[in-house]
Amino acid sequence: MYKQYLTFLCTGCMNKYIEILGALLRELCFERGCVLCDRPLVEQGEYLYGLCLDCQKELTLDFTIDSRCPHCGRPLISEQTSCMTCRQHESPPQDIALALYPYLGKAKKMLESYKFNKNIQLAWFLVNCLDQAVQYLAGIGYHFDAWVPVPSSPGKLKQKGWDHIITLSLYLDKLRKQKLHRATGANPPEQNMPVITCLERLPSESQKKLHRTERTINLNGKIRCIDVVPKRVLLFDDVMTTGSTLRVCAKALKEGGAELVGTVVLFYD
Repeated sequence: MYKQYLTFLCTGCMNKYIEILGALLRELCFERGCVLCDRPLVEQGEYLYGLCLDCQKELTLDFTIDSRCPHCGRPLISEQTSCMTCRQHESPPQDIALALYPYLGKAKKMLESYKFNKNIQLAWFLVNCLDQAVQYLAGIGYHFDAWVPVPSSPGKLKQKGWDHIITLSLYLDKLRKQKLHRATGANPPEQNMPVITCLERLPSESQKKLHRTERTINLNGKIRCIDVVPKRVLLFDDVMTTGSTLRVCAKALKEGGAELVGTVVLFYD
């Protein structure tokens, strides 16, 4: 009986080791494909991001768009100074806003692969997009002391099993430390922005089926500052639909002592 039990344990452990070894061998010996088009990755820059050079080129950010809504960051399609949606509602508390990609096509597939399939390798590409955004904002006169992530909904965290925004925060901090390491004493990085998790989100009803006004009401009192807020902060999130969450977060930061609040979202719906 003892020998049978020992054999069972050894067989179970061996099977587990074989499974892990097989996964490592597949990773090392077989070509890895681009997350978006499955093309084999061959360049070092492709392996870093999990995206082939063609897809990276297609996703190059265009900061030459002169006309953006200052309230939500979407590109303007008319000669008005703000978009129609923002003109119909009260001006938000944030001072400047930037939205990077429309939630369509390859951009949408990229976020879904990161957020829902836990393709964490894409975090490097996404935080580099955020870094480009902060450099652009600095170029037009907006300078910030720290990043602040939008806190995830407790319900969504439980459902997904991980916090994709906090993961981006960790990668942003890695990128900041890399820049500090590469910089010399005479040439420090222009934007040395740590990530400050100073906002807390309390449980609330899901926002998914709510309209714009309902979303704002639903979040009132549910997002609050739990730490010291720097004077100039740049709030970031993955997707903006109505912008209600960003407005509530920006309001909480202003009430917590921030004098300048900017927002950057990777994707806008």
